Amino acid sequence: MKKLINLLFVASALIVFTACQEEIDVDALTDFAPGIAYQSPAEGGKVVQGNFDIRVDVADGASSPLASITVELLNANGDVLHTADKGLSGTRDSIIVAASEFSASSLEVGTYSLHIMVTDSKGQMTDVTSGFEISKLPFAANNDEMYIAGSLNGWSWDSLELVSDYTWEIKNIEMDGGEWKFKNTKDWTDADWGDSDCNGVMEVTTGGGANTNCGYSGLVNVRFNDQTLQYTIEPAVTIVTNVSSLFLLGSFNDFQGTAYEFTSSEDHVWVLGEVELKAGDSFRFSEGAFGGTSFGDNEPDSIADMSAPNIVLGNDFPDAIYSITFNDETLEYSFTFVRNLFPTELFLVGGSTVAGWDPASSVQFVSTGEGYFEMYTYLTVDGDGFKFLQERDWAGDWGADGSNEGSLLQEGENNFTVAEDGFYRINANFIDGTYSITASNWGIIGDATPGGWDADTDMTLVAAERGNYSWTLDVTLTDGEIKFRENDGWDVNFGDSGADGTLEAGADNIAVSAGSYTITLVLDPVNGYTYTIQ
Repeated sequence: MKKLINLLFVASALIVFTACQEEIDVDALTDFAPGIAYQSPAEGGKVVQGNFDIRVDVADGASSPLASITVELLNANGDVLHTADKGLSGTRDSIIVAASEFSASSLEVGTYSLHIMVTDSKGQMTDVTSGFEISKLPFAANNDEMYIAGSLNGWSWDSLELVSDYTWEIKNIEMDGGEWKFKNTKDWTDADWGDSDCNGVMEVTTGGGANTNCGYSGLVNVRFNDQTLQYTIEPAVTIVTNVSSLFLLGSFNDFQGTAYEFTSSEDHVWVLGEVELKAGDSFRFSEGAFGGTSFGDNEPDSIADMSAPNIVLGNDFPDAIYSITFNDETLEYSFTFVRNLFPTELFLVGGSTVAGWDPASSVQFVSTGEGYFEMYTYLTVDGDGFKFLQERDWAGDWGADGSNEGSLLQEGENNFTVAEDGFYRINANFIDGTYSITASNWGIIGDATPGGWDADTDMTLVAAERGNYSWTLDVTLTDGEIKFRENDGWDVNFGDSGADGTLEAGADNIAVSAGSYTITLVLDPVNGYTYTIQ
């Protein structure tokens, strides 16, 4: 009996389910309130002061066709300036309110809104209000200003001009192949845009998003649409060449690849800005990065020959960084010295230093031997770290290799940083490409000091501030000798071989007489390492 009841229940459920299927209202699937497909002025958009029309396109389902629409134009106070009505029909319709109907030309610059009410044949309504702005700009745009900023201008700004609706342009700007962005204020206080995937469409990157890093270089014209976020970069001038591109292929890149690509800024002349060349290097000029038409030199006589043997640098060729110029019409080529492989001078720059990020204010290191540099200075955690410069310019700057701790890197480098504010010794070794940043504390040691030769008497940093190099100590000495030591050890110590107040690493002990003194140690990279005992 129980089994029979269960069977009856299942059968009843099937009958009910089948009946429900037959009663589904297919028309209801297209029965919805009207929707706004398009409107102008757009929500949050700008229109040029003067004559502009109002247009609203609406849509609805087949079972509830459109019936009517009312559009109100309101000022910033919410006062209705104009009302327009229209009967609608079908599943898609529109209303256009001509500029003359609401005296568009007489409206002042400021904020306004559109109140849109649209109904369909079943009485369903959509009621929305959206704001827009009337602007003094010569064309419609979503921003009042537009700038480009990046390594090309030291992350400052160059202005773009509004040349048509939503389209901003800057002509004849020199791009350097580095990173950049668009921004709508000079000081990064509002919005900015970058293209992380180099697809020609910007993304909103406000608040620290990715820069555009797509290798654009040369004199170009740049356009940016602040509505679609599409941008274009085109050469500012048309250049005549006999090859479509030019690459340097050699023993330093296995004779293939795009690492050393030339650029052309005048007819037939190609320039490779920087390449490291050494005696014995072998290379050729190639139209393709992996082969194709190429040029060597039969003689060699600094005039290339098509399909000739590779150019080989002689044993007397100085190892250095060079730029190379190649003329694809005369086939002449030349090398221009740029800088040595490692610096002959070194400078400290950065927000964590007294110099700030201005290369002109950078502080010069002390040279302790060819390729070796040293500096004592106060550094801070804030300021985004620091870098080394080969000259008081950003060409050839050095930073930290993020994938190899303690190693120097010249391209793609990170800023150097410290974990806490303090006085440090910075050493750079360009012979083996390493650096160190050591917390540096100072004291005196010797038979004239309270601790003798067994313990240092600590000195005090004069001031905890960027650019400070001075330590001081009030102490009572006996007849004898002293030395200055770093971090209570003999690895770094200073004496005075000439007894002239100038310190030298590991030099002779300093003779002193009994008495109470103020001792000052100054480790100034500009004026030298000195001391006074008074």
